[in-house]
Amino acid sequence: MRRMLLCLLALPLYSQGMDEATFRGDPRRVAGACADRARLLRPKDGKMLAEYGRAFLAAGERAKAEECFLAARIDKPRDADIHRLIAVAWLKNGQRNEALKAISDMQAADPKDKNAFARAAVNLQDGGLAREAEALMERAWILDPSDWQNCVAYGRSCLRKAHREAAAKWFARASQAKPQEERMWNALALAYADHGAEPS
Repeated sequence: MRRMLLCLLALPLYSQGMDEATFRGDPRRVAGACADRARLLRPKDGKMLAEYGRAFLAAGERAKAEECFLAARIDKPRDADIHRLIAVAWLKNGQRNEALKAISDMQAADPKDKNAFARAAVNLQDGGLAREAEALMERAWILDPSDWQNCVAYGRSCLRKAHREAAAKWFARASQAKPQEERMWNALALAYADHGAEPS
């Protein structure tokens, strides 16, 4: 009740923009302030809550971040992507153990969400956890060996980290899944042309 009252009192203040000086300030403080406003405006969306938590972690406000993560999991307990977003938040803030716990929770929440697994494998690879990324990508591939898009996305992340042998493995799997698909061949061409950078 007290929290709701405080939120109602803050609404007039938060209905205005921020000035340039605020955005020139400490990035951590700006992240926290913007996440506070976003949360006030949309307090119950699981995916948004996971992202607010990421901003709060960057701002050094771990208690607020964990509160957001808990609310996100309560909102959509079976949504693997919410757990993935929580893992990304921990990864981007250097919390390896917490990130791996969220990845484990993701797999338990929906053991068949191959796309969330593949996206999480990319996140892990980008975060420097190649062994864990490879194991998770294998799970995604076992669920659907015909999904060339996931293989290409993961192969790109391997190229970004200069893991050319791993990239070759996943690009070969993509090519074997749909050898008559021109979009797949184009995606492979661009992966090498762009040195694994995310597609534009």
